[in-house]
Amino acid sequence: MNLILFGAGASHGSASHFVPPMGANLFLELKRFNPLGWGALPPDVAIDFELDFERGMSKLATYRSHDMPILQRAIAAYFFNFLPTSDSLYIQLANRIKRSNWSGAIATLNYERLLEISLLHVGIKPVTESTPLSGQIELCLPHGCCHLFSEGVLASPTGVSFSGVGVTFDGTVIAISDPIQFNARINNNSVPPVMSYFEPEKTTSSGVSFIRSQRARWLSLVGEAETIVIVGVRVRLSDSHIWNAIAKANAKVVYCSGPTAAPEYDEWASRERPGKLNKILNGFFAKEFNEICNEIGL
Repeated sequence: MNLILFGAGASHGSASHFVPPMGANLFLELKRFNPLGWGALPPDVAIDFELDFERGMSKLATYRSHDMPILQRAIAAYFFNFLPTSDSLYIQLANRIKRSNWSGAIATLNYERLLEISLLHVGIKPVTESTPLSGQIELCLPHGCCHLFSEGVLASPTGVSFSGVGVTFDGTVIAISDPIQFNARINNNSVPPVMSYFEPEKTTSSGVSFIRSQRARWLSLVGEAETIVIVGVRVRLSDSHIWNAIAKANAKVVYCSGPTAAPEYDEWASRERPGKLNKILNGFFAKEFNEICNEIGL
């Protein structure tokens, strides 16, 4: 079984326009999208977000934790708007998966729906908590996604305030893809979507059992894989739930995250995967697309 892991760099490089920004520009875009929330953060907090988004979230968790669920809903609304364009590499990949009847699995750390929509566009149904049938493919979401919601709690935004740290909600998880229904849920329910906060520990307020099960599934997929292709994911040692599994895996790992990230991965792999097969592609997603497909039989 072959496995692909996508990160922010993959989505950013998946098309020529209308793609999510990388972390360095995410805060600026969120301020534009949500001026009364993200745009109204005090300067002493905003400067941390400008320097490093995860660092900013850590500061928010310490000093303004009740703002976290509110801002998380705004992040979800922002990412929900992205749709794959006609030149999307995700759609090209989905077409190859369909033509070859590929039986591998895909995991993504991203909050937007570009990959899911691309698969659906070509007639492949992604499934997260069941064995894929014909015409389906497993999509593992260790950090959740912007359109997933826990049915355990519904609470008015004007009547409930809670911390993003140490307060969790659980229940059946549903996907809401209709824009009208999504906006109604985001605007009228104080509980954020089933998404991990973009901070070093990747903690989660909503749908904790779902996130826990997806991370367990990630460990299983990595352990079963013969080849793992990683696209657009920088090595973040704080993401131990991702990288510890890769370190232990006996699979061949093909890494593609651009010329800056390549030496970082090489250094990490030399230390954490000595004697195991690692292949580093120095280009970005678009340049290495065909080679990535060749590595996993597409």
